[in-house]
Amino acid sequence: MRNIHIKSTMTFLFLLILLSTLLYLTLTVVREPFIGMEVKETSGRYFVEAIEPAGQAILKGVAIGDEIVEVNGKAATEYHYLNKFFSVEKAVTVMVKHTNGEYALVSFSKGWNGEHTGSELLIQLYLPLCSLVLFTGLSVFLYRKRKDDQAALILMMFFVIIGLSYYSSAASYRSDLVGYSIIYVAIPFIPSLFLLFMNSYLKRYDVVFIGKRWLISLFAISGIVQLSCLIYVWTEMIPSNVFVSIRTVYYGTLLVGNFLCILLLVKKYLYHRHTKLNSLFKITLTSHIVAFTPFTVMNVLPLFVGSAQFLPAAFTAPFLFVLPVVYFYLLTSNQLFDIDFILTRFKYYTFLALLPSVLITFGVTAVMKSQSSMSWIMFVQTFVIVYTGVTLFLYIKEQIDHKFRPKLFKAMYSYQDSLDRFSRKIARVMKRADLEAVLRQELNELLPVSRIDFLLVDQTDSVVKPIGDTPEEQGTAIFLLQVADTLKVGEMVELPHGLGLVIGRQRSKYHVVWIGSKTNHTRFNSDELRWLKTMANYASIVFENLYLIEGLIEDLESEVRKEQTTAPWVLRLLFCLSENERRKLAADLHDSALQDQLLWYRKLESVIMDHPMSDKLGHELEDIKEGLLDVIHQIRETCNELRPPLLKEMGVVEAVESIVEHSQMRDNFAIDFRPKTFHQPLNEEQITAIYRIVQELLRNAAKHSHANLVNLELEQRTDEIYFRYKDDGKGMDVDYMKASFEHMGLSGIKERVASLEGEISFRSKRGEGLEVVISLPETMTNGRSERGLLRDSYLIS
Repeated sequence: MRNIHIKSTMTFLFLLILLSTLLYLTLTVVREPFIGMEVKETSGRYFVEAIEPAGQAILKGVAIGDEIVEVNGKAATEYHYLNKFFSVEKAVTVMVKHTNGEYALVSFSKGWNGEHTGSELLIQLYLPLCSLVLFTGLSVFLYRKRKDDQAALILMMFFVIIGLSYYSSAASYRSDLVGYSIIYVAIPFIPSLFLLFMNSYLKRYDVVFIGKRWLISLFAISGIVQLSCLIYVWTEMIPSNVFVSIRTVYYGTLLVGNFLCILLLVKKYLYHRHTKLNSLFKITLTSHIVAFTPFTVMNVLPLFVGSAQFLPAAFTAPFLFVLPVVYFYLLTSNQLFDIDFILTRFKYYTFLALLPSVLITFGVTAVMKSQSSMSWIMFVQTFVIVYTGVTLFLYIKEQIDHKFRPKLFKAMYSYQDSLDRFSRKIARVMKRADLEAVLRQELNELLPVSRIDFLLVDQTDSVVKPIGDTPEEQGTAIFLLQVADTLKVGEMVELPHGLGLVIGRQRSKYHVVWIGSKTNHTRFNSDELRWLKTMANYASIVFENLYLIEGLIEDLESEVRKEQTTAPWVLRLLFCLSENERRKLAADLHDSALQDQLLWYRKLESVIMDHPMSDKLGHELEDIKEGLLDVIHQIRETCNELRPPLLKEMGVVEAVESIVEHSQMRDNFAIDFRPKTFHQPLNEEQITAIYRIVQELLRNAAKHSHANLVNLELEQRTDEIYFRYKDDGKGMDVDYMKASFEHMGLSGIKERVASLEGEISFRSKRGEGLEVVISLPETMTNGRSERGLLRDSYLIS
């Protein structure tokens, strides 16, 4: 209880300090005007180096290159903030010497009625406040959902630091000591916290992102830099010229930390790009680049090399929000978003936005140059802002098109609805005539065209049929024969009078849908052309399937007409169909007849136990009960024979052993089964075939051979499966096996072996038993039909 009380007290104190700090920062922003001048010292004189767009200085007419002469009525060299932070913030009056030699006294009012512009409050108060509320909400949500997850707690700290840093940036712009302190302490921790979070998050995937020594070293360096900055801000122990070096190290720490994060992400992505973590590291790498690159390149890097910032931090800092949002999504979602799709769209839209952005930037530059001078930095700033804006506009336009265009433009919605309807209809198509009827119906419903005809373009005979004698039909036929070599299935070709959709091909014959010109004498628009192209693709797929089915039927008829041997692929097809029917029949017997028998058995058992009856009636009911048990047993046996359970999972040796064990309990002969270890598992089709062969041979031995001993051998040799059956029964005359109805089972074994492209031999004489030797190839060839179609593709698994 004491620990809980201490924890609650510490939490309360932390929240109190945090709220007090936020209140102080808010009052600072509201009461202090933002002047927005970056000053540099040259030979003891102070000159304006850069001006923030939302500051008061630009409104008061201060320009880059102006000299700061006096601050608050005293020499500029005596102003504390100018000497310490190279800033004139918190000043009331500033004497400025313009580049033309004129002097101007600029005053800045303080208090609640300060001259705050709308853009200043938007950038420095409203947006940071909204961001802080957003991050606070995300942190509260994470704490409620994942308070026991270490990665979630680190991510919460990550949120708080980014939100607090962004909110305190406006106070630091005003040279406020608290604002400076938060900025100098919080921001260097961002890369280190990111590395710590990745280490904790990737533990669930058994991946180490960065070693502990490297992480501790980075935290230590950041801590030393932060302590030095705090000493300079709050004391006079460090001279300003020394602080310039410290600040350089501070910016260098940010650059090194960011570079280290990207380097590690690239390394992990390259290492895991072919694993299941590919998308995870691609998302983290992309989000990190998007989040830190604008702030690093536009703000940190120029300060590190002693140059002015390319863009104000107010424009680049919001990109940092990408990082916490992405990692919040990763931590709370069970699925990853499609980063490849996003990157593809990003490359496409950045390419489209390049030329318009350049033209707009040059136009803006020309207008601004006519009014005042414009530096190359302002040109870069303008281009970046315009380029980003145009790219975002294209992204937003795509979303608007996706959500609202189908509702605003009914024609497009009808095309999509037509595709959905057409896809449902062609799923039930079984003949080519049905496909043509469905396609004609859809085209007539949406297009006002003069004609819809289905043509056959025969390249071999150089003829198009059916075709009439009108000039329009003759011209279309001549054109189709001229371009026949370039026709492609699923493509659309422009005809002299309308359009042609190529929906199918049979050898040198093309099936083309001729769509005549529109009755309103207008051209086909882009939406109609895209719709027709999609319809052609749909129809071509169905046409190809119908063609394959026709080919299969023709091949089957050809094989059936053969008088001698049947092709292995046909036999395999028939046996697969047979096994499928056995499986269905076994399932039906088990789920219907067997369950009904069990139900009636339990009811009968309940009646015998619960009701008094005579001994004679009791004996008769017991006989019925035993009869039901026999029927239940027979149904179970039938189900097992039709389709043994877990046949594929057992393996071939275990499958044969199960037959042998069952046969030993039922038959009067001994079975000696000698299997050898299989170094490679067989497929389900081979296991089923061997199982059925053994089953049929043992059944034949029980019915006809009168054997006392049956020997079985099964082994896997080089590139083949060897099986041998030998019994000491009465034997038979092999020469008359085919003609004897009694041995239909052995003929079936021969066909099953032939279906697997194997070899079988029967050796037997009257009184000398039967020997069967079978050799099956481990892998079978994929025979092709005369039509060039893969026969094995028709097999049903």
